[in-house]
Amino acid sequence: MTSRRVQPLLACAALAAAILAPLRADAETALLTRSGTLYEVFSSSYGQIVKVSDDALARTPVLALRTTTPEGDSRLEVVEGTFDTRLESSESIEFDETTQTLFVVYTQFQGLMSDLHFAVRRDSKWIEKWIAPNIGLYLSLNPRLAVTRQSYLDFDGAGGTVTKTRSILSMVWWEESGVSQARYAALFVEDGSLDLDNPMVVNLNEIAGASGPTDPRGLPTAAYQFPAVQRDPASTGGVLISFANLASWRHEVFRITFPDDLTKLDDSSQGKQFARGHVPIVGRLTQGTIPGHIDTTSTVSTILSAGGVPTFYWDEANGTSRTFRYVRGDSADGAVLTLPLRDDFGPDRARLVLRDMAEKQ
Repeated sequence: MTSRRVQPLLACAALAAAILAPLRADAETALLTRSGTLYEVFSSSYGQIVKVSDDALARTPVLALRTTTPEGDSRLEVVEGTFDTRLESSESIEFDETTQTLFVVYTQFQGLMSDLHFAVRRDSKWIEKWIAPNIGLYLSLNPRLAVTRQSYLDFDGAGGTVTKTRSILSMVWWEESGVSQARYAALFVEDGSLDLDNPMVVNLNEIAGASGPTDPRGLPTAAYQFPAVQRDPASTGGVLISFANLASWRHEVFRITFPDDLTKLDDSSQGKQFARGHVPIVGRLTQGTIPGHIDTTSTVSTILSAGGVPTFYWDEANGTSRTFRYVRGDSADGAVLTLPLRDDFGPDRARLVLRDMAEKQ
């Protein structure tokens, strides 16, 4: 097994290569709201956002948020928590239509380690938090997020019951540490209140029932360091989670939901958090081989079919050309397939046709 001291350093080198890769095949850094507002998050410098005379201040790396209205008006601002000398990467963005809340998740380096941070923008105000890692040396890598809405039954405070709805922010990321694994966290917006101080966090290997020592066995880092999350069309408020388990050496896809009848939860025996329905209900959809042929410095994204079959894809440079590559999760040999890109068939169009194929699996 790779030693606990060496393992995070190896991951750091791999992440540095990924940061230098300019290509992204995913759509995690931009979104369009129902009202027609376009949000984009990207790496920039403070001087590109705010005019300052201090050159050192102007060169300070930040994450920027560009907001463009349907009328074409655009403005730039700094994402909360990124105006410092530390480097941010792996940014992703989501929006909750009901509460008009914007979420940005990213990793932030501190020496050889990196933390998972999330920034929340609501009513033109920013709040930024971070999620504590497991004990020891660690690297939090490649976060992804999804917002869902759930209807649930609760007490009405007058002896009866009432049906409510809540927003659930689901986040997944990879954590390199003594036990390297994917992790999951959920935040809840209930009764209009967003609780950022008490995220529900779980280690996904433990949920899979195969925790313990982890070993990449010579796998390229891109084959296992990119967990994925997406909305589950078969449930209310649930998500599908895709991740590699280096303890069992299997690729897992799970469905995660939360209790929808809080009146049945026993507050006296389980405590307040359980009574509020924050403990996940987990079911395995599929289990397969880790895609060991994915060897790239590009960002790897995943599309999950309703039945839990993953399709992994990425976009990489080949000299002066670009190539779109993918691996079907139900492939017997995990072969890497290719979609050649052209001027009239770019990565965005390739992703659309790939999604159409993947969702039929």
